[in-house]
Amino acid sequence: MTCSTTPQPHKRGASFDELIVIPSQFADGYFADFTPASQVRTLDGTLVANLTCEWVDPVTTRALRLTCLDTTAWPIGPVLIDARFKRAGDGYVISTTSAQLIVVKDVTREVPTP
Repeated sequence: MTCSTTPQPHKRGASFDELIVIPSQFADGYFADFTPASQVRTLDGTLVANLTCEWVDPVTTRALRLTCLDTTAWPIGPVLIDARFKRAGDGYVISTTSAQLIVVKDVTREVPTP
C-alpha cells in the first residue's frame, strides 16, 4: 500500500500531526478488524517515536491520523515513517510504503516563565 502523505520538512519541537488516506482499492470498513501502528525511525533503524494512531472514522477506516505531541528529542535530518496494520485473529499484516521526513531545527522555542 502506498503511503499517500507527501514527505515534507518537520520542525523539531512542533507537534507532529499527519493524515494517511487509505487508497480507494480498499472498501469502506476494510481495516475495521486491523490494529494500526506507526513509528518514526532514523535511516539506520533507530526508533525515534511510536506515534499515536487513530482512525478518523473507525467504521469506514478511510483515514488514519498519526500524532506525536512532543518532538523536541527528534534528531535533525532525515527520518523514515510508515504505518502497519495487523488483523486481529490471524495476525495478517499490511504495511504502507515508507516515507522520508526531514526534521529541521526549530528557531522559536518555549520561553521559561519567571
